Amino acid sequence: MAITVVYGVLVVFGVLPSRTRRAGVGKALVPSQKRQEHNDVAGFLYAVVGIVYAVLLALLVIAVWEQYQRANETVESEANGVAEVAWLAHRLPEPERHVLQEDARSYAQEVVDVEWPRMEQRIEGEQGTPEGWNLVDDMRGTLQDFEPSTQAEQELYAEGLDRIQRLGDARRMRLVAAEEGIPGVLWAVLVFGAVVAVGFTYLFGLRNSWAHRLMVMSLTAVIVLVLFTIGVMEHPFSGGASLEPEAFELILERFETSKLSDLS
Repeated sequence: MAITVVYGVLVVFGVLPSRTRRAGVGKALVPSQKRQEHNDVAGFLYAVVGIVYAVLLALLVIAVWEQYQRANETVESEANGVAEVAWLAHRLPEPERHVLQEDARSYAQEVVDVEWPRMEQRIEGEQGTPEGWNLVDDMRGTLQDFEPSTQAEQELYAEGLDRIQRLGDARRMRLVAAEEGIPGVLWAVLVFGAVVAVGFTYLFGLRNSWAHRLMVMSLTAVIVLVLFTIGVMEHPFSGGASLEPEAFELILERFETSKLSDLS
C-alpha cells in the first residue's frame, strides 16, 4: 500500500511539469490578451465539459468503491462460512466431526496459500482451484452421508447443509469479483475527458501567468489523483489497494486454539 501511494505521488509530480511547460507554450502561441477576449464563451463551454466529466468521475469512484466494499464483505462472509461449518461439526459424532473440521481447515489453507496469490497475479479463469471446489463438495458429501438419529441431529444436518451452501455461494461471488474491472472503453473515455478538461484551460487568458499555471497544475493534480484512485481500486484482489486474506488467516489461527476444534 505504501509503495502504491509513493507511485501515485510520483505520477502526479511527473505530469505537472509537463502540463506547466505546455501551458507556457500555449501562452507563447496565443497571447494572453487575445485569449481574454473569449473568456466568457470559453467559460460557458468549459462549465458544460467540466460538469459532465466531474459526474463521470464521481460515478466511477463510487462504483469502484462499492465494488471494493462488496468484495471485502464477500471475503468475510466466505471466511465466516468456513468457521461456521467447523463449529457446527463439533456437535456431530465421529467420524463426521473430525472429517468436516479437517476439510474446513484445508479449505482455508488452500485459499490463503494457493488461490489468493493467483488472484493477486490475475491469472484469468484460474483463481478458483479444483482443490478448493473439491473440498466444498467433500464437506457437502460428508454431511449428506450422515444419518441423523435424533431431532437435534436432524436440525444440525439441515443447518449444516445451509451453511455449506452459503459458503459455496460466497466462494463463487469472490471469484467473480476477482474478474471484475472497468471496461476498456470507459478508460478511453476517462483519459480523453482528462485531456479535454485540462486542455480547455489553455483557452483562458489571465494577466498573471503564474496564477494560470497554478490553476492548470491544481486541476491536473486532482484529475490524475482521481484516475489513480480508480486504477488502484479497480481490481479488489490485485490492485494497489488489494484485499488481504486476513479473515482466513484468523480462522486458521482459531482452528489451532479454539476449544471447539479437534485440530489443535
